[in-house]
Amino acid sequence: MDDGNATEPSPELAGLLPLSEGRPASGGRIHDSVVRTIGAWILGARYKPGDVLPREDDLTESLGVSRTSLREAVKVLCAKGLLEARPRVGVRVQERKHWRLLDPIVLGWHPDLTADRELIIGLIEARRIIEPAAAELAARRGTAEDFDAIETAYLGMERAIPYDLAACCESDLAFHRALVDASRNIVLRNLIGAVETALRASFLLTTSLMENQAKTLSVHKAVLESVRARDTAGARSAMNRLLDLAEEDYRRVA
Repeated sequence: MDDGNATEPSPELAGLLPLSEGRPASGGRIHDSVVRTIGAWILGARYKPGDVLPREDDLTESLGVSRTSLREAVKVLCAKGLLEARPRVGVRVQERKHWRLLDPIVLGWHPDLTADRELIIGLIEARRIIEPAAAELAARRGTAEDFDAIETAYLGMERAIPYDLAACCESDLAFHRALVDASRNIVLRNLIGAVETALRASFLLTTSLMENQAKTLSVHKAVLESVRARDTAGARSAMNRLLDLAEEDYRRVA
């Protein structure tokens, strides 16, 4: 059976990637939907590390796709570290340490990033390594243009809280991106880019949980003012306090 004759995807699959009304799905769209569906099953813990996926015939029937589409999807998921295929064993979910979790494509398959405690805590710990150092470097190396970009992002947060959570999160992300840019460290710039999708999810969660939005805004402002004053120790300290608040808000409900 080829993709052109594949049956209509199941409701679960179609819900992830709705088909155009009155038009059949292309092979590419079916392939993408299968990848996203199985990826979401794994990231959402429907299938855990060590689990073997159902037989190929069962999967093709439940997803309403051809063997070709399923096999191509498995290849993609193996390349991303989520699956491994072994003769006489089948297709098994890999240990989480092999998953390419900072790949934006992989994170895009996650059904609920904000509920992934291990990932969010790991992200906060990684931020503690990267961002205080970036704030210190920004205070030392940043230009007036860099400081203006950080301030613009801060003012965006100020305008958005508490009325527009999505806009606040985007401004929060812009704040941290601008801060790392101001560090003038090319490695840190690439690191922040690698975790940007996870950062957005983290900001969305912690901003929605904030008990004291005014306090969080004030600490963002302290980071800005310390960097602009070229107070390297103050910038590092303020960034650590900002990360303390994010972790406190997350742990309060985790």
